[in-house]
Amino acid sequence: MEAGGIEPAGRGQRRKKNYPSPTTCAGAAHYWVFTSLRNPATHPAAELAALYHERWELELAFDELKTHTCERVEALRSKAPARVEQEVWGLLLAYNLVRLVMTRAAPRARVPPLRLSYRYALLAVRAFWHAAWDTSPGTLPRRLEALLDELALFVLPARRPRRYPRAVKLKMSNYPRNRPHHRRSRAK
Repeated sequence: MEAGGIEPAGRGQRRKKNYPSPTTCAGAAHYWVFTSLRNPATHPAAELAALYHERWELELAFDELKTHTCERVEALRSKAPARVEQEVWGLLLAYNLVRLVMTRAAPRARVPPLRLSYRYALLAVRAFWHAAWDTSPGTLPRRLEALLDELALFVLPARRPRRYPRAVKLKMSNYPRNRPHHRRSRAK
């Protein structure tokens, strides 16, 4: 390893930093982070560690998009590349609009926006837009205020800190496992 915690890594270089865990994790007091951000002055290890732990929020956003917004549909409907891109942008726009409504409803509940239920907000916003075409324009602001008040009622409990490291789970099968049948030996 060269000075400054940088070691050669094939075509490029990487920085290796051992930093203490912000929370105790199942017997691990330190984490090793490998990164291509080589300058410790512009990218301090503590800042990288904090960002690394915030990655979970991004993974939750992907889950909300796939599970709730797309309703577990495995593939996009479009076939042409331009239409697939348009569909992805539409999904991202819809996701951000629901999050915007949640951001506006959060101060009414006195919680951060991430503490409001995304699933319920999505269903409420869909219902609002389905009924909005039949509503006179003068009553829309009042109905939007009622939507925000309704969303403020569905506060999720605070998240517990992660206690165990991430692990890959085995895929469940629709078929039972073939297990060998053990014959009992009969004593005579």
